[in-house]
Amino acid sequence: MPVTDHTVPRFPDGETPQMASLADQLRRILGSDGLAHLVLYDGDTAKVVLDAAATTTGTDDAESASHERTGRQLHYILEELEPDFAALRTGALIRTVLRVPTGAVFYYLVEPGFHLYGATGAVDRLDELDARMAECVNGLRMPARFSPLNYGSWFNEEPWVGQPVAAPPQPPQPDPEPSGRASAPVGGHLAERRPEDADAPLDAADALRSALDVGGLHYIAYHESSTRAWVYDIFDHPGLGSFFRGQTPDRRRERYRLMGQLLPGVTQRMNLSLRAIMRGELLQVVLDVEQGAVYFHALPGRRYLVGVTLDQSRVTEADRRVARLAAGLAGD
Repeated sequence: MPVTDHTVPRFPDGETPQMASLADQLRRILGSDGLAHLVLYDGDTAKVVLDAAATTTGTDDAESASHERTGRQLHYILEELEPDFAALRTGALIRTVLRVPTGAVFYYLVEPGFHLYGATGAVDRLDELDARMAECVNGLRMPARFSPLNYGSWFNEEPWVGQPVAAPPQPPQPDPEPSGRASAPVGGHLAERRPEDADAPLDAADALRSALDVGGLHYIAYHESSTRAWVYDIFDHPGLGSFFRGQTPDRRRERYRLMGQLLPGVTQRMNLSLRAIMRGELLQVVLDVEQGAVYFHALPGRRYLVGVTLDQSRVTEADRRVARLAAGLAGD
């Protein structure tokens, strides 16, 4: 339920009329049974800090300070990924979700330089709270004349500025030649297997191929380690050609392969940052960019999945596909 009017924002860098106005807007999505902490950052500087449990004293307690510090550390970690996303040509990182067994952290781009951090322990309401964050951030963008963004593809059924128009149906086309790669049909599409070790057995092959679909998940890598993986994708499907303007599917594959090797180190650093505020190791990371998203799912035995969708309107669908696949592989 919404918090009462006693929730007192803190302004670590000094209160201004603009920050006070932003704090009023942020208070509307803070709730004792939902989002428990919100911090608005300009770069690595906290401008507004809100806590659902705050009182009229506005006490700067240790928990609030821990969240403020976690958001700052997350800023540094994600800033280091910017060159990797620039090389992919998929746009800025607009939304990050970190999920552990006891809760989640959301980190949203508001406008250039500004980010909104949110934390919750309501693990059964993550989709609802994520969508509330997206709606709130777009509410902050529009008065500054920034167009709304389709964070997490939560707004596919809503009218929003820049909503993509559905492409007209395309006539059936033959699958492209696999160029010597092992392949198998997936729902009428071509899924190509690219294992690091072609002779290694993979009992999960059918599950990996079945997770792919042109209307959702387009790339999946199952890693036994950072250097040993089995990779399937449908990048050569003719329906995905428009996502590769100026960059070939093979070049994009190589970039995602390198990112798959990089992400375990990134998530280890994220785990260290989250330990001060939540119990348990990271289960899931969503890196949502302007065009699509990258997903990381931890599996037992230091295994992990890396998934990719190229389509921003299918970010939530692809997320659910990777989550289902991870649940199935976790018991292997």
